[in-house]
Amino acid sequence: MKINCSPFQKIAILLLIVAATAPSAHAVNIHDGAGTAGAAFLKIEGGSRPVGMGGAFAGLANDVSTIFWNPAGLTAVHDQELTAMQHFSFADINNQTIGYAQRIDRLVWGASFLGSFTEIERRQGPTEDPDSTVTVGGFATGLSLAYPLGSAMSVGGTAKMISQQLDIQNAYGVAADVGVILRLLDNHLGIGVAVQNAGVLDGGENLPMALRAGLAYRTWKQPAETETAEVMPSQELWAFVADAHLPLIDANPSFHIGAERWFYESVAARIGYRIGMNENPSDGLALGIGVRRSGEDALANMDFQFDYAFVPDAYVGNAHRVSFITRF
Repeated sequence: MKINCSPFQKIAILLLIVAATAPSAHAVNIHDGAGTAGAAFLKIEGGSRPVGMGGAFAGLANDVSTIFWNPAGLTAVHDQELTAMQHFSFADINNQTIGYAQRIDRLVWGASFLGSFTEIERRQGPTEDPDSTVTVGGFATGLSLAYPLGSAMSVGGTAKMISQQLDIQNAYGVAADVGVILRLLDNHLGIGVAVQNAGVLDGGENLPMALRAGLAYRTWKQPAETETAEVMPSQELWAFVADAHLPLIDANPSFHIGAERWFYESVAARIGYRIGMNENPSDGLALGIGVRRSGEDALANMDFQFDYAFVPDAYVGNAHRVSFITRF
C-alpha cells in the first residue's frame, strides 16, 4: 500500500522521528575534550541560508556558501558567485564570512575568509573607563578547488591558513577540508560527506576537526524529465535536508534537520532544528527567510539573493545572521 504525504506532513514525520530517537538531556555529559581545541572560531557556520535550515547543508551544497560546509558542492556554481555574512550574537562578538567561487570549464575554484573578533578592556583598577582596549580573535583564509568525477559525483578540497590573536599570544596554523558529494535521482537526491579542519596550530595544538555527513532531497515545479544534471537554483521548489555533525576532538555529535520552500521563485521560507548529544545551549529551533531578484538594465546579468536567519536562545541571547549572494 502506498501512502502519499504532503511536504508539511513529511517535515512533521521527520521531526517526530528525530525527537523520538534523541537521547534524554539528563543522560548525557559534556565531552571530556571540551575546550581543548584551538581556533574555536572555525566552528562558525558560514551563510544565513544553511543556518536557517538548522545547520544542515552538506548534502544540499548548491551555492557558494558550501565553501564553508562541503567544498565538493562548489561544482553547482554555474559561473561566478560571491557571498558575505555578518553574524550578530552575544558579548559583542563579530563573526564574518566571505566566499567567492568561479567556474573555469569543468573546474571550480574559490577563495574564502572566516573570522571572529571582539574587543576586551584592560583595567588596573575599578575605573569607569578602561585603561586600554585590545582586539582578540582569529581568522582563516582558504583556497578551494572542486571537480566533477562524471555526471553524479564531485570532489573538492580547501587549504586554509589560520591566524589566532589572544592579546599577548598569537598562534598560526594550517588546515584542510576535503569533501565529496553525490547527486542522484536526476539531481533530486544529494549525499555529501566532508572532513573539516584537519590540521594543527604551531605548538601542536589541535584544531576543531569534524566529520559532517548530509542528505538532501529537492523538488521543482517543472517535471523531472525536463531538468538537466545541474539545475539552476531559481527552479527549486522544496528542499528537505538532514546532517550529522561528528566533532573528533572537543565535542559530542549533533544532528540537524531542516526544510526550505521557495514561493514565486523569489521568496524563501526556512525552518530547522538542531539536536546535540551534549549540554549545548545552541540546540533548538532556527528560522530563516530569503529574497532573490534579478538585476535590471546594466545589472541584467546579475542575480541578487538576501538571506536572514534567526536562532532564538534564552540562555546566551538570540543570534541574527544577515548575508547576501550575488551570481554573475
